Amino acid sequence: MLFSPSKLSDNENTVPRLYLIGTLAIVFFLTLALASFYSWRHASDHRASLSRLEEVVTRQLEERLTAEMSSALSYLEFTRSRSEEALRRTVVEQVDAALQIAEAIHAQEAGRRPAEEVRRLIVEALRPVRFFEGRGYYFIDDMSGRFILLPTSPQLEGRLLPDNKDDRGRYIMRGLVDAARKPQGEGFLDYRWYRPDDSGQMADKLAYVRYFAPYDWLIGAGDYTYEWESLQQRKAMARFRALRFGQSGYIGVLDNEGRLLLSPSDPELEGRHLNAIPVIERDALERIHRKAKEGGGLLRYPWFDARTGRTANKVALVRSYQPWGWTLAATVFEDELQVALDAERRVHESGGKQATSRMLLNVALALLLALAASLLFSRWSRKLFRAYHAENLAQREALRRQAIELRESEDKLGVILDSVEAFIYIKDADYRYQYANRQVCELFGCDLKNVVGRDDGAFFDVETANRLRDNDARVIEAGERVATEEVNSRRGEDGQRTFLSVKIPLRREDGSIYALCGISTDITQRKVMEDEIRVLAFYDALTGLPNRRLLVDRLQQQLAASGRSKRSGALLFIDLDNFKTLNDTLGHDKGDLLLKRVAGRLVHCVREGDTVARLGGDEFVVMLGNLSCDRAEAAAHSKAVGEKIIESLGEPYDIDGQSHVSTPSIGVALFSGKDHKVDDLLRQADLAMYQAKADGRNTMSFFDPEMQAALNARAALEADLRRGLQLGQFELHYQPQVDYTGALIGAEALIRWNHPTRGLVQPNAFIPVAEDTGLIVPLGAWVLNSACAQLRAWSETLETAALTLSVNVSARQFRQADFVDLVLSALDRSGANAQCLKLELTESLLLADVEETISRMAALKVHGVGFSLDDFGTGYSSLAYLKRLPLDQLKIDRSFVRDLLADPNDAAIARAIITLAESLGLSVIAEGVETVEQRDALARQGCLSYQGYYFGRPGPVEALFNRRA
Repeated sequence: MLFSPSKLSDNENTVPRLYLIGTLAIVFFLTLALASFYSWRHASDHRASLSRLEEVVTRQLEERLTAEMSSALSYLEFTRSRSEEALRRTVVEQVDAALQIAEAIHAQEAGRRPAEEVRRLIVEALRPVRFFEGRGYYFIDDMSGRFILLPTSPQLEGRLLPDNKDDRGRYIMRGLVDAARKPQGEGFLDYRWYRPDDSGQMADKLAYVRYFAPYDWLIGAGDYTYEWESLQQRKAMARFRALRFGQSGYIGVLDNEGRLLLSPSDPELEGRHLNAIPVIERDALERIHRKAKEGGGLLRYPWFDARTGRTANKVALVRSYQPWGWTLAATVFEDELQVALDAERRVHESGGKQATSRMLLNVALALLLALAASLLFSRWSRKLFRAYHAENLAQREALRRQAIELRESEDKLGVILDSVEAFIYIKDADYRYQYANRQVCELFGCDLKNVVGRDDGAFFDVETANRLRDNDARVIEAGERVATEEVNSRRGEDGQRTFLSVKIPLRREDGSIYALCGISTDITQRKVMEDEIRVLAFYDALTGLPNRRLLVDRLQQQLAASGRSKRSGALLFIDLDNFKTLNDTLGHDKGDLLLKRVAGRLVHCVREGDTVARLGGDEFVVMLGNLSCDRAEAAAHSKAVGEKIIESLGEPYDIDGQSHVSTPSIGVALFSGKDHKVDDLLRQADLAMYQAKADGRNTMSFFDPEMQAALNARAALEADLRRGLQLGQFELHYQPQVDYTGALIGAEALIRWNHPTRGLVQPNAFIPVAEDTGLIVPLGAWVLNSACAQLRAWSETLETAALTLSVNVSARQFRQADFVDLVLSALDRSGANAQCLKLELTESLLLADVEETISRMAALKVHGVGFSLDDFGTGYSSLAYLKRLPLDQLKIDRSFVRDLLADPNDAAIARAIITLAESLGLSVIAEGVETVEQRDALARQGCLSYQGYYFGRPGPVEALFNRRA
């Protein structure tokens, strides 16, 4: 042995040193060998990968430049091609405006002033008007070639110059007159005229004229075509100036003379010739200029980089655009290529971690070998350290207990922090994570060791990382306590998450800040729910348009603004015609699809600031705001929008491959804010819409106060009708029904309203209101009960016991679920003979639901109740249904009886009804018989029962027996 245990005290430093040196030497040798081998191989693979990446990124950069250049050239070509078209459209608008001014002055002043004074008013109204950046003006000539108005040369006004020519020999005045003489009274003329910046030089000009008939004038305006091409060039320059791609990419422009037209990175160089530009930039631009002359292509050159203050290399794609004599260069700094390479390099380096893991595995094997060697070595040194371990045992035990206690404390704190449903973290003064709880690690998708030491840029996109750093800086640098909402986007993930974060500074004893502690709560779902609640509250779920609530809110705001500005507004109430037909035939899903298409078309028919809302069903409202202060102009604007909507919505819709047409009816109500309320406006527009439907649909109607008056009258009538039912103001009148001899066989019960102030109200005045409001049901029940009571009274006298009583039944009353019970109850309460009660039904009622109709008629027929088909032949009769119905009688309508003697067609129809009744075993009665000749003609054809004024008008029951025999 080199050392014995007895000499431990003399060698207590030497032994550990020998042990350490020996062990480290073995480990170091093995680790170095393995690490060197794998490092060499990894470096070789990495260099090859970077070379390939550089080629790929370079190719992608060139493709990006090519794409940007193609887009720029396409835009220039499109812009150039639209130059003259834009000029034509704009000059037409200007002349139309001038003509409107002239027509307005003539319409207002003609007849009130002498013609010459009216002419002067029109000329002086147009003389000061300028447009096209001051170049444009209006001119007026008469059709003989005399200058009436020429603002640029007033000395020529009044002169007759039909033969004036431009510098190419083209007749100017003759061309203008010929254009105005066209059948449509308008036209264009190309000619040359003196330039505004050089009175001695002519340039191409385009003019547009319109004929003004009252004074045999032509009114026109024009502009120079080169100015419009220059305008398009300026627009293109503005577009290119704003265009950026990548971090430093833009498009520069030179002309063929070597003048720099556009340099977004160095605007101070714009307008200079190459000879007046600094050397570095001049050399680059000369190379670009030469490259364009050679046909274009890629080019690399040095350029001053304002971002760094140094010269850096750029790459550019050069192309020429000959129509304007331009050279375009799509250019970008090559360091963007390096940025892309760096990003790709980081991706490859992350992949290199796997190789590192394999290397660590090999190192671990080496360490195992080292451990084996160390074991051999430790056998020799164990005795040397035994005493040392004994001496330090107490210390180690104490340290172990402290470590356990500390670890338990840390574990308890970790458990608490990990169990909290919040994201808790600590960042140092360099904004790097020093601690993160379980929720943070799960958010980042990695364990704690891969979080610690990294900043937010490793987990979030650049924008999010910068925003978080700004908030953190307020804590670290300013010592603020920050509580804010943070919207974050993770790298490699779509979508965003919103956190409510509280951050506080951590301080040392001296008050200096060394870190921050943050607690964040994920409120993404809550924000989504808040947005959904807002959408549900204010927007229509089907179309996405504002709903009634949001419309009312905006309308209230518009009314307030209108009251302040005195400007008018309009409300357009839109209802789709025959929308129910689509729903019933194709289904509600197709109806919903149509509503979405209608919503889209409506939005395109109005201005951006106007509101399009859906109230429900097929009802939409358009609110137009900020219209003219003049009510007539506001109405005209509203009408134009309404006509545009009618035209747009009237176009066919492709509903799942099927063409469908749905036209609108539109009601318009104007408002000015000071004297309108929201509910009143909606009611007025709705009323106007119903007027549009009454006018034939697919049209537009403006609200008229007379509509409101009619509506008020109808509402008053409805209120009186309800009160009349309660107060018993109704009574039955009876019209006799007789046989050929004039003997009374029955009567028809007809309701009359004896109003205390209106007097005797006829049925045609209140029955439609009762039908619309549903009051026809209690009103019909009263008629049935009264009729049955009258039958009971007749049954007590032998002379009247056999009389029948006909009662009209409305469709709404018949379709009530308890109708059969109602009739039977009336018969039961009154004790009337059911065989004397005859219910008159219409064809439309019977054919609405044939099976249900037959079922109800049969249920009453069992008890003896009879049925008469009223107004037979006026509707769409179906003999197939008619023969199945348990009828007793057909009633010939008065429209056929009235002209029976004069119209062979009416006579033939009456004869056919009588024949049909006989074939079906039914009785027949004719109504509206007013002469004996009509009675005799009907009798000859086989009809022996009659009802009409000839036999008696409707009246109280007593009048039945005081009539013509």
